Amino acid sequence: MSTLPPDSHTARRLEHSTPEHLHATALRTFIGPIPEGWLKSHRKQWYKHYVTKGGNRAPTFTAATQPSRTPELSAPVVSGETPRPSSQSGDIQGADTSASTTSLLRGQRDDRSSSRVVFQDAPTSQSHTDGGPLEHRPSDLLPPKKVVSQVVATIPKVRFSDSTKQQIRQRARRLAVRGNLSWRKVKEGEVLKVDRMLVCSDITQQSVGTEFDEKVSSGVVTRPLDKWREYMVVCRRRHDDDTGAESVLQLYQTRVIAASAAEVGKSKKKPKVQIPLSLRKVHVNLFSSLDKTLCIWTTDRGYTTIYYLRPQSGAAAVDWYTFLRGVLGFKAARTLQVNVPDLSVTLRLDDPFRIAETTKTLADAAEGNDAAIAQAMNDEKGAAGAIVSRCISMLEQTPEWKEILKAWSQHDRIGLAWKRYDRLEWVYGAVEQRMYGTLAMAKTHDLELRMKNHYPLKTKTQDGETLEEPPPVEGFLIRLTSQKGHIRRMGRMLFKRLYFATHDQYLFFMRPANATPPPPPRLKATLNGSVPPSKDIAEQMPLTYDVDPYPMDGGHITWIDSGEGVSSAPEQRRRDGEAAAETERNSKMLMGCDGFINLCDVKKVRKMHRGAVPADENLREGSEVEFDTADEAEVGNNTSKQDDGATTEVDDARTFELLMTNGLVIRLQAYDLQTKNTWMKRLRELVTYWQLRKKQDMDLFKSVRQQNLEALQIDERAEAMVGSFAQRWEISGHSVASAEMYNLCGIAQCRTIHLAGLLFRKPRKHTTFTRCHVVLADGRLLVFQDMLRSRSGRELVNVHHERIGSVDLRGCYVYSGLLTENDLLYQNRTFDSNAPGTHALPRVYLEDGWTSTDEDAMTTFVIWHATSRSWFRSSQRVDDVRRDSQAASERDKAAEQGGILGKGYKTKNKLMRVSQLGTTGRSVVFKARSRAERDHWVMALQIEIERLAAEDEERRGEGVRLVGEEA
Repeated sequence: MSTLPPDSHTARRLEHSTPEHLHATALRTFIGPIPEGWLKSHRKQWYKHYVTKGGNRAPTFTAATQPSRTPELSAPVVSGETPRPSSQSGDIQGADTSASTTSLLRGQRDDRSSSRVVFQDAPTSQSHTDGGPLEHRPSDLLPPKKVVSQVVATIPKVRFSDSTKQQIRQRARRLAVRGNLSWRKVKEGEVLKVDRMLVCSDITQQSVGTEFDEKVSSGVVTRPLDKWREYMVVCRRRHDDDTGAESVLQLYQTRVIAASAAEVGKSKKKPKVQIPLSLRKVHVNLFSSLDKTLCIWTTDRGYTTIYYLRPQSGAAAVDWYTFLRGVLGFKAARTLQVNVPDLSVTLRLDDPFRIAETTKTLADAAEGNDAAIAQAMNDEKGAAGAIVSRCISMLEQTPEWKEILKAWSQHDRIGLAWKRYDRLEWVYGAVEQRMYGTLAMAKTHDLELRMKNHYPLKTKTQDGETLEEPPPVEGFLIRLTSQKGHIRRMGRMLFKRLYFATHDQYLFFMRPANATPPPPPRLKATLNGSVPPSKDIAEQMPLTYDVDPYPMDGGHITWIDSGEGVSSAPEQRRRDGEAAAETERNSKMLMGCDGFINLCDVKKVRKMHRGAVPADENLREGSEVEFDTADEAEVGNNTSKQDDGATTEVDDARTFELLMTNGLVIRLQAYDLQTKNTWMKRLRELVTYWQLRKKQDMDLFKSVRQQNLEALQIDERAEAMVGSFAQRWEISGHSVASAEMYNLCGIAQCRTIHLAGLLFRKPRKHTTFTRCHVVLADGRLLVFQDMLRSRSGRELVNVHHERIGSVDLRGCYVYSGLLTENDLLYQNRTFDSNAPGTHALPRVYLEDGWTSTDEDAMTTFVIWHATSRSWFRSSQRVDDVRRDSQAASERDKAAEQGGILGKGYKTKNKLMRVSQLGTTGRSVVFKARSRAERDHWVMALQIEIERLAAEDEERRGEGVRLVGEEA
């Protein structure tokens, strides 16, 4: 059994991944050796970080021949495995299973909707088939016909910030009164909800009506009223007799918010905008079903003002939408429909939150009890697991599905996902924690019960042979070629010492000073704890070794749960820390890379061919370029992007070539003949696999689109409009979505790269688009040059793609669709006589055969980030200072009573750097090749932004401070 805490690195990755998948995606191979010059510069930091005092380092990394990778299992695993903690509820457990390889793409019949079986939940108060109480339902995996033992965990004492406590209290009040706010219990001026959002506004003279979204906005002529700015959005209790509003929505340019009516009058900074929330004048809707932008419009004196609100988190946006509808008097739906696409079944759950709404805990939480608030949060986190449990219990009533459910429980993890056309949005993290608020997505999405799929670890050749994904490789090499493929300059051959590492289909390279090689399997610590010389370290290191943080034994990770050999709790924490360090090492090197070579563009990996380039006539056989040099300036401290030098000698025995599809050749020199052969063997495997893998990925894109075109009887021109604007009833039950396309690898952080591909970037508003390669990883967007051009604009062939920029997604917002029209400025206005009314001509991309006729606005998304910064003292810091000051005064009193002069302890009130509210930021505009690829990028960016926002909130607080009396 694992003793790792739920917030540990390994536990978080196992929420959605199987041990086999985790082992396969973490395994790497290092091809040495490490040059002595690099060890001289980095050995102290590197040695102390990886070598513990008092003996050998545990064999997390094995120095032998590479073990075979464990593929995803399609055969049944051993039943009776020890249940593991569920993804969100600490007191709920589920079985440990392997990932699924079952295809979710199958032929769609025209009568699919009519053949779908509908089950209705029994309207009883509680029975065996409805899953039991909310706090006693299993979460991720639910073995059929088996009662999962629940461990009722004591709710830990949690310190909530003022804004968090206020929002949880109001949420508890809404649940306690079945979704509607009880205004009698809310004091005048009390803050109901507060969050930081990106806001812009338009104005129009046209009549908008009661329904307004992205589709309706295409027919409404508006004029910009204000640009995108960041505000603190506050909903406050305030009765207005004239409009009948019971609350008001305020936009503040300050992070210090008055929490009561008394403090509102004292506050110097007034809200810039106030919107009385009256149903007669104000309407609210979800403007975009993709990025979850909200829109609020109000009519006054013949003009309609439209406000677009974009929270950082999609879950927060939908939660705000549910909250504002409740404030305006709309009642929440009392039924929930869940589709099971693998069984063509629809389940209807009556009153899915009836247990949660009738508990006394919510009443106590509404009154401000901290323990009840923590319990209420824990109960809401288990809501998704409760829905899964009730669905499984209802399916068990049909005997024909018992065997399928049994296979699910043994092989696959099961989860909930919101489906919209061909897009899947998995219920996890913040969405799972706010399940009650996110049920408003049922207006535009379908909730489905699906198996959690990951990115495949195997592919097939044209002959039907199965290829498993080879492990990535990394190590030091000497590049003998420039970016343009030139071999020589001034009659001499160029060379550059670099560190190479593969991630997916990319061979990244970086300067040695930015590289961090993985630690060897064993290094003996010295008796006095000092760092040994570089030569001693080099002698102990094997030439080639595997990096395996999660070694497998019989379907289990050896140091977590492998029977009798299970590690102790301290050992598990240490190994978990080493696995986290390995993940951080890979991300750090990727952030410091200088460029990459696309292995899909490699035609052949071969030995050095004399005469392949004209410069070979002037090259002699020799080893003038030393690999294992002891010069720190050449290896360890080399931060220059220029070539290290030139030579007239080359060692053919240590050199190999990458022949590119454009005819250019990349020459790389290894340490010796053995390492050269190892590099050639591994790179050949990677080139073969990833060329086939990427072709199958594109075939999957084309297959899903073709199935949807046939099922909905539409052409490619209408596909983008249907995918973005179609009503739920038009596409529900007919469209196809693939869990392999929208897999869990990005959410579970199985791989270093979350998403990568081709985009067109416009770094500023009044510039032109340029094509580039973009890699999304670890909260950053890395931008690489797609091609080289001469001063006249002529395209130049090149061998690698150089890094030209990056975007830090911390504190950023992303929006898409028609909201980007003001950022596009210069749209495609070509007239197509074959399709009047459309402006985009059909396009085909020769690199993979992908076609698109989507309009510019359908393929564009914008990343907005603040440019002005300010200082802020958060409520968490204030509470810490107040508590430390009280402790200091008590120490002073005790010192004076003991006859000792008090030292006057003082605590500094620390400030933190935050974005300045109310200012215009900077927008970076990206355009994808099609609407389908745009959706993938927006979803991936939202996942990364939400993860960074959660980390900032946990480490630095929410960035808002409520002052005044608590309600």
